[in-house]
Amino acid sequence: MIVHSLLASLSFDYQGERHDLQSLVNIAEVIDHEDFFRSVYLQLAKSIEIDVYSYQFEVMMDQNIQFSAAKGCAQGCLEEGTLDLTTLRKNFEQASSDQIIQVIIDKYFRPGEVSNDMKKALTEAFRMGKTSIQKPD
Repeated sequence: MIVHSLLASLSFDYQGERHDLQSLVNIAEVIDHEDFFRSVYLQLAKSIEIDVYSYQFEVMMDQNIQFSAAKGCAQGCLEEGTLDLTTLRKNFEQASSDQIIQVIIDKYFRPGEVSNDMKKALTEAFRMGKTSIQKPD
């Protein structure tokens, strides 16, 4: 299974101390959060046990997160350390559906039996089913 991840980093000074934080972000664990970036800030805060109800946390959140080391669906979503969240979400959805479709292909078809047109049809059916579940009549 492919791991979709980013390295999140930020630095800030608080009460005369320099804090350089880094955390590996597993995209699957945070992609569906309403406020993606806040969840990354929370993960960074936990890495050095910063109380999320503290002034130190507020100071930390005033800093921009720099992203690097993109893997899986995160590749192509970074420009000079800045994350394009819209593209990341789109890429993650595509990667997730591709994995599910591959499981179905592996279960019901023999190797080499599935053409590109069949994959496209399975992908379309998957997306239509997902859309109908999200938007019931």
